[in-house]
Amino acid sequence: MAFLAIHSINSYPAHWHLNAGLEIITLLLIPYRYWGALLVGEAIPNAYEAWLCLADFGSTWVALRMIPEMLLCMPVVWLYRSKLNIFPTKHLVNIKALLTCVLIISIVLSAYSCALVSTLHITNGPYRHSPMLAGIYLAGNYAGLLTLVPCALIVRLDFRKGRFHERLKEIWSSSKLLADASGLALPVIAFMAWIAGKSEMTQATVIEMAMLIPAAWLTVRHGWRAAALAGTLIIICNGLLQPDLPTTSNVVEITFALCLAVSGLYALGAKVTAQNLRNERERQGVEAEQQMVRQNLAVTERRMRRAAEKLEFVAGSLHIANNRVLDHMRRIVPNIESHAFYKQAMVAHEQVYQLAESLHPSAWRDRGVPAALNETVARALDEAGIAYSCHIGGRGFTLLESSVMTAIYRTACEAITHVTSHLTCSRVRLEVRAGETNKHRWAVIRVDGLMDHDDVARSVYYSEQRRDLGVKLGAHLASIEEMRSQAQVFGGQVHVRATSKHLRVTALLHSQAAEVRQQKASAPLRLWVN
Repeated sequence: MAFLAIHSINSYPAHWHLNAGLEIITLLLIPYRYWGALLVGEAIPNAYEAWLCLADFGSTWVALRMIPEMLLCMPVVWLYRSKLNIFPTKHLVNIKALLTCVLIISIVLSAYSCALVSTLHITNGPYRHSPMLAGIYLAGNYAGLLTLVPCALIVRLDFRKGRFHERLKEIWSSSKLLADASGLALPVIAFMAWIAGKSEMTQATVIEMAMLIPAAWLTVRHGWRAAALAGTLIIICNGLLQPDLPTTSNVVEITFALCLAVSGLYALGAKVTAQNLRNERERQGVEAEQQMVRQNLAVTERRMRRAAEKLEFVAGSLHIANNRVLDHMRRIVPNIESHAFYKQAMVAHEQVYQLAESLHPSAWRDRGVPAALNETVARALDEAGIAYSCHIGGRGFTLLESSVMTAIYRTACEAITHVTSHLTCSRVRLEVRAGETNKHRWAVIRVDGLMDHDDVARSVYYSEQRRDLGVKLGAHLASIEEMRSQAQVFGGQVHVRATSKHLRVTALLHSQAAEVRQQKASAPLRLWVN
């Protein structure tokens, strides 16, 4: 039925041989066990069409014409499917093998058509046996194959059993390809074809070749699916523009040039898709590495928190034990000077407590990151003689995941340590702002240090406390480059801006929640090139 339908539409094989495309599609996609049924299915209508021409062309022509073209194509398709690996996997097509297979089948069918014409012994007219007639048949067969085969393979790859509705949703959601194809490239190609149909031969040739420009643009942007859409439309427009039986070499040359150019677009689209897939895999690999680093940071932070809690417990136990020892010593030696021993015990207790605070502040554990930024950091800077102010704002700060909150505190401490390492820094302002853009949450940390050259004496007076500021805040990164590397783990970046009056460190961090990562992931791509 499909053979008869196409034959009724396309009755001139030399013009645009769509029957060849139908035959190769069925041979490529249908299992070997049904090839016999396919052969019978084509042989019956083919014999009927040939028998109707018995009175016009003779028995020799009819005998050759009754040979189904599918029978001639079967050895070539079997060779490429079984030996030359045209389908490396179930959902992968080797574009090089596909194009060479299409070309060889075109040559075989063209030789068959020329053999049919040679039996008629025509000496004049368009059907006389000549190299031009062979070129016409070759161009028509190649154009017919390129019209149907790539689109059929798209359907075979994308609309597998059980994924039809899912794939339709993916295509509809991929608005970029849909918008570029239906809104720009395909209408431009159709408009140029309409202009070519109204123009003279020379102008029409130039316009037809210019149809490749929007097709190439669409291919470079979206890969081989775009090449299949635009290339098929170009070949269809060319087939509709050409006469039923080309009689000039220009028509054959145009058709050949367009077919070769479209083949090149398929190869280019395959390379673009392969590169996109490679980039997608690299992106997923980077995200996996970042996720692993974030998990390691979270595990390290939990260990530091447990260690800080244990140290606070040890500090309390040490304080109680020292008090008991001093009480016993007073009973044994009433006149002992216990003030010095008590002072040493308090110093030891304070050192242990400060160590616990540097590992993980108690304000953070009790009341969250905002409390640690407002209290713990403020106390450390106050002990170093540096004025401090903190502002936390924005939308969705409390909705950030715990790893991002940890990164905010650690990044702020690192930036403050870097800014206060300059003796001229007399004031620090910390601003933390959270927000959400296109359902992607982010946080910005900005540390602004005021440089006052007239207050260096005060900084020298507090030099020891300023030197220990990094230890109190738990800062361990030695340079801005290390801070940038840590920010990249959260998909962010760090900027430093220095003037004579200010030193500003700005960090951007992105939330990497599971739902956000799922939204960022692009549609799966299938490689169409070996």
